[in-house]
Amino acid sequence: MSEVLQITSPSVSKAQKREYDNINELPDEVLISILARMPMKEAARTSVLSRRWKKLWTYHPYLVFDGSNSLRGIHSRSEQVLESEQFTYLNWVNDVLESHHDAAIDEFKIRFYLDQCYQSDIDDWVRFAFGKKVQIFELDLSSSRVISHVQDSGYELCSHTLHFQTPLSLTSLVLKQVRVSGEVLENLLSNSPFLERLCIGASTSLVHLRLAGPSLCLTYLEITACARMKSLELDAPNLLSLKYSGQNIEIRFIEVPNLAELFIGGMFVETCTRSYLLPLVPTFASQLQKLVVEMRVDERKMMLFEYPILTQLKELELQVRARDHDSLLCLTSLINASPSLNQLSLELSWSKSYTRRRVMKVKRHHYNLKEVEIRGFVGGMVDTEFCTYLVENAIMLEKMSIDPFTKNEKGGGNCFKAERARAARVRAEDLRSKYGVEDKLVIL
Repeated sequence: MSEVLQITSPSVSKAQKREYDNINELPDEVLISILARMPMKEAARTSVLSRRWKKLWTYHPYLVFDGSNSLRGIHSRSEQVLESEQFTYLNWVNDVLESHHDAAIDEFKIRFYLDQCYQSDIDDWVRFAFGKKVQIFELDLSSSRVISHVQDSGYELCSHTLHFQTPLSLTSLVLKQVRVSGEVLENLLSNSPFLERLCIGASTSLVHLRLAGPSLCLTYLEITACARMKSLELDAPNLLSLKYSGQNIEIRFIEVPNLAELFIGGMFVETCTRSYLLPLVPTFASQLQKLVVEMRVDERKMMLFEYPILTQLKELELQVRARDHDSLLCLTSLINASPSLNQLSLELSWSKSYTRRRVMKVKRHHYNLKEVEIRGFVGGMVDTEFCTYLVENAIMLEKMSIDPFTKNEKGGGNCFKAERARAARVRAEDLRSKYGVEDKLVIL
């Protein structure tokens, strides 16, 4: 399309002009389809080509307003700079919406830090998108780069904003740093018969949420960092995947016959007790196929856990925070409770301590575990001990990959981390030579 934008230049060849003429002969529907494959800003630039092209981009079905890059480093600049960026972003969105002509849009995404000062504008955007029968809607008003913000000063999604005569066309709804109550969400879901994906993050207004009904199409639910949440009730026959990370809340699983993937993290795991967390799992233990747990190692507490047998669990991912004198062998009870486990992933975030202990030995054979991934490997006692355990006890082990970096550390240019990674790889090589796993061990 860049060639098309340059067609008015006197230096273009006759072949390029013929190509432009051929494109110009296509029906509007085809040209709009081509523009839909371009980012919205790029599509808008085609308006300078001719009178006909001037309005074609205004039928773009994917309205993605991602202004998050302009917030980089904003915490080190003045409030006036932030307000200027917000004013520019507001004008950009409003100008595009005023120009848009199509009766329906497939996707509408807002990604920028805005608070309740812009309540009226954001309300208008919500009404616009829902009125255009949007299918994928995202309202992400968060920014980790902006420090000076009060939790309760965020935009509030109210019921009066969502007053529509006909059912919505939503299939995916993402709300981040948006104040929305359980009542508003429940009403929204009752009016969204096609909604399959719901993600709520950092809402200070969400306290109680009940998702129920045989007509509920929801297959994926994600709730993270909702600081005041107290309870979640699920009667969702089509739910396949649940992610919850946040406060320790009451979760009632009424009917979740198809739940196959579960992610739990935050204080929900940190403060759970033997009498509370474990009764949750047996209700769907026999159907769970993937489990992700974000936790801090607490050996004494975890030794008390009596895990239910997870007969169908194939994938286990553990995102662990530990000190270098901790032992990850307390995790082996969970691995042992998963007789069908095929893939194990461990991501380790560790902190140094000066307490010493002896290397521990545990013997528990695992007969189906074939693939192991270790991220954040440092080669200390905490992870070397765990890797040694797996090499000795995973009878059918085919591959163990060791990466000195976590997912968040990938691509970083920190010299200290690079040196730490080199030392970790040397220690990982010691495992290869000591246990004869040359063909199984992959060091990244």
